[in-house]
Order: sequence, then C-alpha cells, then structure tokens
Amino acid sequence: MNEDVLIAIAFATAVVMILGHVARVMRTNALQKTIREAIRSNSGLTAGLLDKIDEQQPSGNADDRTGLILVALGAALFGYAMIVGNAEDFREIAGIALFPIFVGAALLARFAYLARRSGQQ
Repeated sequence: MNEDVLIAIAFATAVVMILGHVARVMRTNALQKTIREAIRSNSGLTAGLLDKIDEQQPSGNADDRTGLILVALGAALFGYAMIVGNAEDFREIAGIALFPIFVGAALLARFAYLARRSGQQ
C-alpha cells in the first residue's frame, strides 16, 4: 500500500480521536462548572445532584449502534479493496477491514446477549 495513503489514514484517525477526547473534556468541564456554581449558591439540589451523578454508570446502550457502524466501516473498506483491483492491495485492505468487522460483530453479540438476558429476568 502507498505510504501516502497510510499517512493520511493515520492522520485522520488521530484527528478523530483527539476531537473525541476534547469533546469529552468539554462535557466534563461543563458538568463540573455547574456543580461548582450549585455549591457556591448553596442550592438545596446540590446533595441530590451529587448523589445522582455518583449513581450514573455507562449503560452500554450504544453497543448496537457502534457495532453496526463498525461492521459498515469494515464492509466499506472491503468494498474499496475490491474496487482497487490490485491483488496485493486487496489482501492488505481486506485484512485491515477484518478488525472493525470483528469488533463490530462482538459488540452486536454483546448487545444481543444483554438484551436476551434482561428479557429473561
């Protein structure tokens, strides 16, 4: 595969990851600012708000959406590999496409397992 393509892929991946982290930091900062202002104003909601924040746990409800996106990304990479036509590039790109496909399939399987388990209870 061409080095320029690999550099572009690595750069785009780094930008997306950095933007995701920056967005998370901004959300956390806004939440902390809200809590500080509530504490300063001696709001009666502060204790309840802090208890509610402590109770929040990542629910994993987005596993189905994330899994579908990853499977679609892997399928798109595989389709691109078929369009390229070069046998060596096909093998490399198809190999790269397996990673999001398998991770997406694992997330979809986890989602289905949790949905089935919660339905039995």
